Amino acid sequence: MTGRDRDDGRLSPLPVRPRPAAGEPVSSYVRRLAIANHLRPSYLHGYLAGPPAYLHGIRPERLAALSGRTVAALDQALAGLTRYPPRQPSRSVIRAADKPDLFAAIRRDAQDGHSIRALAARHRVHRRTIRQALADPVPPPRKQVPLRGYALDRLHGAIMAMLDAEPGLSVRHAWERLLDEHDAAVSYATVRDYVMRLRTGMRGQGT
Repeated sequence: MTGRDRDDGRLSPLPVRPRPAAGEPVSSYVRRLAIANHLRPSYLHGYLAGPPAYLHGIRPERLAALSGRTVAALDQALAGLTRYPPRQPSRSVIRAADKPDLFAAIRRDAQDGHSIRALAARHRVHRRTIRQALADPVPPPRKQVPLRGYALDRLHGAIMAMLDAEPGLSVRHAWERLLDEHDAAVSYATVRDYVMRLRTGMRGQGT
């Protein structure tokens, strides 16, 4: 991977190319690909993301070239692989506050004999939402999304040790160490949010 390989179309596949597992997070596959080729996971992630956003999502075209597979094959196998440009949602996003009115409208239209498929197309929602509305006029409660960073709970001690030893340690360096030294497969954003919460708590305790 040299300066001459900046053009994604001319990238050469890595010597060792493990097969992605179905449903495997893309960060996990990048880590396995790096280790199989004796590369630091943080280095390979940065190379796959490319400037200027090398800390964030990787470029599927680069991963396809280095892994010797097509973007379509990787997209089908891996969880979290984002295409460029991002896919446009085919259905509207319904806010919780709008759902009672939506359910009422669906139930009214259903009385005219429309099929579930026709109702889904008419209201631009998933058929599952149509079935929910027909089964009960009251929308189900919104699922609670766990706080980001829970995946780092097992690494809490290691992260605290880093911050205690180097109070000025950047999030980037903490993230790279977690990838390279602690077998972590997490995004930069997850580590950033987790470290920010820890530092806020440490300041609150006067440490």
